Amino acid sequence: MATMKIKRKRVDQIRPKLSLHFDYWLLLAIAGLVIIGLLTVYSTTFDIGLMWKDDSTYYIKRQFMALFLGLAGFVVVMSFDYHFFRRFSVIIFVAALAGIVVTLMFGESSLGAQRGLLGGSFQPAEAAKLATILYIAHWLSSKGERIKMVTYGLVPFSIIVGLVCGLVVLEPDLSTAVLIALVSFTLFFIAGADWRQFFLAIVIGGIVFAGLVAFFPHATARWELYTSSLNNPAEAGYQIGQTLAALGRGGVFGVGPGNSTQKFIPLPAAHTDGAFAIIAEEFGLIGSLSVMAIMGLLVWRGLVAATRARDGYGALLAIGITCWLGYQALLNIAVITAVIPFTGIPLPFISYGGSAFAVSIVGAGILLNISRDAGLTKRPQPKINRSQQ
Repeated sequence: MATMKIKRKRVDQIRPKLSLHFDYWLLLAIAGLVIIGLLTVYSTTFDIGLMWKDDSTYYIKRQFMALFLGLAGFVVVMSFDYHFFRRFSVIIFVAALAGIVVTLMFGESSLGAQRGLLGGSFQPAEAAKLATILYIAHWLSSKGERIKMVTYGLVPFSIIVGLVCGLVVLEPDLSTAVLIALVSFTLFFIAGADWRQFFLAIVIGGIVFAGLVAFFPHATARWELYTSSLNNPAEAGYQIGQTLAALGRGGVFGVGPGNSTQKFIPLPAAHTDGAFAIIAEEFGLIGSLSVMAIMGLLVWRGLVAATRARDGYGALLAIGITCWLGYQALLNIAVITAVIPFTGIPLPFISYGGSAFAVSIVGAGILLNISRDAGLTKRPQPKINRSQQ
């Protein structure tokens, strides 16, 4: 008879010779969005920088600082196996929740919301998006088939998601809470939750969302403007009217780089929520579709990484990060095109905002790490020694 001895090797470390092997399509998509974002930020902020800070480069310099911080985090998360986050996901998640609590207690108030620390330069809710994905991916992958049970699946999962979303809503930041809930329950469904649980979660989530819209006056006002505009576009809110004007003025080919007029006061927050409208005005339909195509490339390669991941944790983590960036981009573009009620959610990698920019880059680094591990690293084959008896 033959006996076989199989020597197993650890494969949870990044081998040095493969450390520079990337999914180059994914890396190209990330780099392309970052470059477009920097150009858009400068185009939309040089005038307000000169007007408010007496420095036309004030905002772009701050965005570059966020870029350097994000790239530093990018390099760090690419330097080791992504399963590191599994061991520390609870600590990261609790730290993110603590950051939101500190913001609610001591954060700076701006336009009726209390979302920032350090002079408003850091928003813990942005970090909470990634922290929640890291923890949820770990939690779901550890449950296995028990996730189909209400007591092990839906109930504790809803408590976890409800806790983080509830804290974010208190800021108030309803759009970020909705985004976190959408990503979390997408992961819940993909992880194998019973469809009846998923349906029940949708119903309960819809009821909670409707209650929050009714509770917060600004959310109610935005919803009423949206429903009124469906019957009569002339009744659309001022900001939506200006974004649509930017889209219309851009036409097919745009008015040219830097030649937007909507960014000069008419369109409020053109450098944050309205960045896509300015891209559409300056580069037209061609430029808008190009940005959407690059974002689509990122989503595609992210999903490819998820399907090739070595285990359930890697797959859920890749899907979570991909859905986060994809959903956020979709929501922002849907707002700009008046498909959904107006909500202040930035366009990933492109809108001005240091916290969102840096955290998105770090999240993209984790996604690239999973993609490298899954698609480009060949696993060592078991060595088989045969001996005759």
